[in-house]
Amino acid sequence: MRLNSTSYILRETARSMKRNPWLSIASVLTVMVSLVILGFSVFFLANASNMAKSFESQLEIATFVQTSATPAQVQALQSQIQGMSGVASVTIVTKDQALIDFGKTMGGSQSNLVTDLGGTNPFPDKLTVKATNPQNVKALADAVSVLPGVDKVRYGQGYVDKLLIFTQWLRWIGLGVVAAFGVAAIVLISINVKMNVFSRRREIQIMKLVGASNSFIRWPFLIEGLALGFVGGALAAGIVGMGYNWITNYVQSTLTFLPVVQNAVLFRQVTAGLLLSGMVMGAIGSGVSLQKFLRA
Repeated sequence: MRLNSTSYILRETARSMKRNPWLSIASVLTVMVSLVILGFSVFFLANASNMAKSFESQLEIATFVQTSATPAQVQALQSQIQGMSGVASVTIVTKDQALIDFGKTMGGSQSNLVTDLGGTNPFPDKLTVKATNPQNVKALADAVSVLPGVDKVRYGQGYVDKLLIFTQWLRWIGLGVVAAFGVAAIVLISINVKMNVFSRRREIQIMKLVGASNSFIRWPFLIEGLALGFVGGALAAGIVGMGYNWITNYVQSTLTFLPVVQNAVLFRQVTAGLLLSGMVMGAIGSGVSLQKFLRA
């Protein structure tokens, strides 16, 4: 493209935006609103996935050792379980530590508790086992329960399956929200761009009559779409960034039990993605909407 053609295209782009200020504003607002919804949907998916992971990370297998086992046998059992496939970690809670923890909850001393409990410590040694994959908790618990020296195993039977189903649905709902609002954003932007191009159909027809090539006609619209998409994307990135920051601060100060994603890398990726998405949507929307008039 020659220099004089480039300057002409840039002048035409600026002139078009000045001639149709309301359509330009409508395009920017459409891009902004669509991307704001999409941006918050992405953060919703990230938090839904993080919440599901937080629930799953709390799943553990309580393995109670037989009371006759010696400390050396408990250590050997720990090593045996640690070597099993699918085991992330194995932590020992000795019977003495269990008695101390129980005493703290009851507000008494260890010696008084032993006396009250008949002079013996009724608590067994316990191994807390965590699986690398929460989906394998039941299978791993079944495998641990048959090991020599294991008295009984508890892992929340009856609740684990329900929890895993819930976390899976939580992830699917997050993906569904992002997909739905992504499609809605594309449809809204496409409709707005088509209205913009339709309002200038006479201009396109005149340019074709005087012999202008399709690429020469297309460039001003593409640049205009890029410019309007950039402005809409920048506004959306600012709104989503400030809005999500306010939401996370509010949740952390009032609903401290809820895990909220505060990832600087994800934050930058989402805001940069909104900016680029606005430009791409604006350019693609303009290019696709022009095809009908360029073929006429």
